[in-house]
Amino acid sequence: MNIEALKQIDKRYRIEKPRLFEIDDPDGRASDEQLEDVERSLGVRLPPSYRAFLREFGGGTYGFIVIFSADPQSEWYLPNKQIKASRYLPNDLLAFSDDFAGGNYAFKVIDGEAQEAVFYWNTDGGESPTKFQDILEFIARYAYEPA
Repeated sequence: MNIEALKQIDKRYRIEKPRLFEIDDPDGRASDEQLEDVERSLGVRLPPSYRAFLREFGGGTYGFIVIFSADPQSEWYLPNKQIKASRYLPNDLLAFSDDFAGGNYAFKVIDGEAQEAVFYWNTDGGESPTKFQDILEFIARYAYEPA
């Protein structure tokens, strides 16, 4: 999926379900400087789809999900959330969303680059692949409709 397709989905749902996005304000859109600071802090290059989402929509509370943010003032700031998740996540996973039930959605990190495909990790089952080729597909599925 590309960011333009997600923008169309988002536009449709904001018309059909406007209250969904009135529950909580998302974090502000990420600047290039904020994205660079996050990547430098993590020592990981973010996937292009994640960078595009953070630039276009921001992070934090987004519909029915939370996407870790590039806003250093946010409770969902990605480097802080990764520090917390690193206590239990394998070293080769970068968390981008918390399922609030003991699991995280994450990207595999290979040679300092977070890959596009989405994985799920929890303490009971460990790591497992998902059907999502990128974060935009994940968001399109879970942000607008309950799981």
